[in-house]
Amino acid sequence: MIDYLQKKGGYTSSGLTKDEKIELENLRNEVKKYREFESAIMEEHNEDDISENEEDNNSDSKSHSQSESDEEDEVADEEIKKRQAKKSQFKRTGVSAEAYGKFNKKEDFVPRVIEKTEEQINKIKARIVSSFLFSNLEPNELEIVIGAMDEKHFKPGENVITQGENGDCLYVVEEGNLDCTKHFTQDGEEKYLKTYVPGESFGELALLYNAPRAATIKAKTDCVLWVLDRETFNNIVKEAAQKKREKYEAFLKKVDILSTIDSYELTQISDALKGNVYKKGEYIIKEGESGDVFYILEEGEAIATKTLEAGKAAEEIKRYGPGEYFGERALIKGEPRYANIEVVSDTCKIISLDRNSFKRLLGPIEPLLQRNIEKYKKFVQN
Repeated sequence: MIDYLQKKGGYTSSGLTKDEKIELENLRNEVKKYREFESAIMEEHNEDDISENEEDNNSDSKSHSQSESDEEDEVADEEIKKRQAKKSQFKRTGVSAEAYGKFNKKEDFVPRVIEKTEEQINKIKARIVSSFLFSNLEPNELEIVIGAMDEKHFKPGENVITQGENGDCLYVVEEGNLDCTKHFTQDGEEKYLKTYVPGESFGELALLYNAPRAATIKAKTDCVLWVLDRETFNNIVKEAAQKKREKYEAFLKKVDILSTIDSYELTQISDALKGNVYKKGEYIIKEGESGDVFYILEEGEAIATKTLEAGKAAEEIKRYGPGEYFGERALIKGEPRYANIEVVSDTCKIISLDRNSFKRLLGPIEPLLQRNIEKYKKFVQN
C-alpha cells in the first residue's frame, strides 16, 4: 500500500504526506528542545543541592580559621549570584496588568452639543422615542443623543448615503421620503428595496458592524433629516443596547419557563424585549380585547381578574410577582384576552414580546406554555 502511495506521488515511505512528515519533524525538534531545557533546569537544581550540602559540612567543621570562613562566605555569595543570574534567563516574563489596562483604556467620551430650539428638541424626541434603536435609552442618555443630533436638508435626487462608502453617522427622517436601492452584484441592475418615511431611521448597520454602506438611499422629495455621529451612537446608543441585553439576560435566567432556552436564544429574546412601566390601578391587559403581546413581570405585583358571573364584578383568580408571565393564551389559541391584568403595587415594570417575536423565539417552549394554560380551565364557564 505504501509503495502504491509513493508511486501516486506526494507520500513518503512512512505513508505520510510530505507536509505531514515535515510537520512531524518540526514537532520532534520542539520536543527535543523542551527536554534539553528541562535537563538544564534540573542540573541547576542538583548543583544547588550539592552546594547546600557543602555549606552544611563547612559550617560543622571547627578546623577552619575565622578568616578562611569569611573568604569561603564571599566565594559562596559570589557563586550564588552567578547561578541566580543564570537561572533568571529561564524565567518567564510577566504581563503587567497596569500596562495592559493603560493601553486598553477606553477613551473618555465628550459628546458634541448642537444648540436647538425647544421646538426642534420636541420634534426629535417625538421621532425617536418609538424607534427600537433608541428605546433602551435612559432620560439622561436621550438628552445627550438629542443634543448631538444635527439637522440636514436634502433635495430630490440627492444621495444621502451611497452603497460601498464608509459610514460615520445614522439618519432619522423628520420630513420627506427617500428611496433605498441596492446592487446585489457588481455589474447587476440596481434594485429598489423600500421607501423611508418620517419617523424611520437608517445608516446604523455601518456603525454597528463597522462595515461599508450596504445600500444607496436617495431623497425622493425635499427632506429634513436628523443626523447622529458615530461617536455618540457607539458610546450612548450602542452601549445602552448592550446594558439592556445584559440586564434582561440575567433576569430571564431566573424565569422558570425559560430554563430550557440556551444562551444564544436567550440573547435573541433579550434583544427583542421591550420595557414599560405601569402605575397602581392601571390595566396591562383587559378581558375580551384582542391580544398580540406576551408579558413577563420584571418588578412589582399584578393580579388577574375575571368576570365569572354576568352582572357581577370581576374576581381575582391569580396574583403575579417578578419572573411570572401572562398573555400567552391569546397568542397560542388565537382567542381574545381571557382575563384582566391589573397593577396592585405602586409601580410595575413589564417586559414584553410581540406576536411575531413570540412565535419565532418561544416556539420551542410553546408545549410548556400550552400545558400551563390548562390550569385556568376551572374558571371557564360551561
